[in-house]
Amino acid sequence: MAVRVIEVIAPADKGQTIRRVFEENRPIESWSIAEQEEGGRRIVMRALVDPDYQQSTLDALQDSLSGTEGWRIVLQPTDAVIPKPEPDEEEEATREAQRRVTTREVLYGQIEKGARMSDDYLLFVALSTVVAGAALVTNNVAVLVGAMVIAPFLGPNLGFAFGAALGDKKLMEEAAKTLAVGFALAVGLSIIAGAIMPLNLNAQELLDRTRIGLDGMAVALASGACAALALTSGASASLVGVMVAVALLPPAVAMGIMIGAGQGGAALGAAELFFVNVASVNLAALIVFRFRGIEPREWLRKFEARQSRRRAFIVLGGLLVLLAGLIVMQGYFSDFAGFFR
Repeated sequence: MAVRVIEVIAPADKGQTIRRVFEENRPIESWSIAEQEEGGRRIVMRALVDPDYQQSTLDALQDSLSGTEGWRIVLQPTDAVIPKPEPDEEEEATREAQRRVTTREVLYGQIEKGARMSDDYLLFVALSTVVAGAALVTNNVAVLVGAMVIAPFLGPNLGFAFGAALGDKKLMEEAAKTLAVGFALAVGLSIIAGAIMPLNLNAQELLDRTRIGLDGMAVALASGACAALALTSGASASLVGVMVAVALLPPAVAMGIMIGAGQGGAALGAAELFFVNVASVNLAALIVFRFRGIEPREWLRKFEARQSRRRAFIVLGGLLVLLAGLIVMQGYFSDFAGFFR
């Protein structure tokens, strides 16, 4: 996470309030520009803010400007600062005591965009489905990983978990709709391929996506946690996206291929694997968001977010416990049946 410029545009009479907020949150540098506009005098103030103080500065600014009309806050990324700011010992001690987390507003902008339905998203799903399907039936792991780089299901899954963390029902609904449409598209294309093309249904990579196990659940949990951690720390989530895609898209493609080929049992196993992985990714991401302190600013929204998180934990956690129990029972009965053969 990098140093950012926080710019505030507000009525001129709020200048002293904004200066005080900046001073209390220890900016690296701050400055102001007065402007004359129609309808009254306005002021533009900027501050160069260290990553550890960006969220507290944004929250304090919004609190101080609430109820005022005609204000706006803009976050501007920076490529470099010369000379490099050197914090004193007191600042260094404070920084060590804080957790480095990307601001809530920046996270929302990144995640909401990935959870949104768009033509590009549908095209990514279609293309990755074609490549992943070809890789599954030919046992080509390299091509399968290449298809996963697109990672179309990463955005909506993180969007749903982030919406649950903030109590944002609109974001949760949008993310769920985006994931559902993408899933339907991937399965639909795969059904067509399985019905009209002579595919190798005994390919090991394909068969592996029709069996559910605790190891797959562990991979999905780790993938969701890594994705959320990468976003909140400001790191690139591209490699994590590959992990999430490996956990989600191949089972959906395998499900469609098996349906098209008339293999109902195998299709059911792939469907179970897909939904177990969806629940695992979302639960792990939600836990990381909670651990990193991602919550709304207003106290009422915080209460709503706690309710939303609690419901999501209960539903996702209960579902995973139930499915894990079924996985263990299936393995037990399979071993028991094999003993008497």
